[in-house]
Amino acid sequence: MLTLFLRAVFLDLFVLLILRLTGKRQVSDLQPYDLLMTLVIADLASTAIADTDIPLLYSIVPILALYLVQQVLSKLSLKSAAVRRFLCGTPQVLIENGVMQPRVMRRTNYTVRDLLDSLRSKGIFDVGEVAYAILETNGTVSVLPKDAYAQPVKRDLKLPETPAVPKHIVIHEGRIVTSGLKKLHIDRTRIESILNKHGIAPKNVFFAQMDGSGGLHVQLDDAHHNRVERFHEPG
Repeated sequence: MLTLFLRAVFLDLFVLLILRLTGKRQVSDLQPYDLLMTLVIADLASTAIADTDIPLLYSIVPILALYLVQQVLSKLSLKSAAVRRFLCGTPQVLIENGVMQPRVMRRTNYTVRDLLDSLRSKGIFDVGEVAYAILETNGTVSVLPKDAYAQPVKRDLKLPETPAVPKHIVIHEGRIVTSGLKKLHIDRTRIESILNKHGIAPKNVFFAQMDGSGGLHVQLDDAHHNRVERFHEPG
């Protein structure tokens, strides 16, 4: 039992390392070949974990081989459009100029119900509102609404543009997050003084996020009814 436990821990960490080296992506973002490689790696690892008669090298070597092949193909796909099309395919237009494309849908095995489900997931409940719907190579559907149904932006409303300011976590479950403070170029005494100024102890903060302009979003813990406060402390 100890051998099984140690083999499981080792292979789990080894597979995690390999998957991290291939790139941090969600399963929904994987291309078909990447997904296939992930499944094969999982099968190789599980076989070695379950059967102690199989040497660990019989799983480690094939997994490393798959990783190397994946890296080579990734490099080739960056340099060659033909390789990229072979491995990933090409986007398919399901709706063009507001009209569904039955031939494309049959070729991609995409039914009308599938398309309607995808549109609803984008917040669109009427096909008549869609100008283009494109089936991407990772299986997701990108949607471009018709101009009459597109969401207006600040430029359309002639509103002044404000620069985007990234926010960083400074407190999580009562603990000050030093990495967030470093990105904001402040120290813990700065955030503590801001909170003390408003009668808040850091230990009572469930979550706090701050931006470079001094905007601070604070949510207190359960004992304080998850109260939310917003402050602006420039400089």
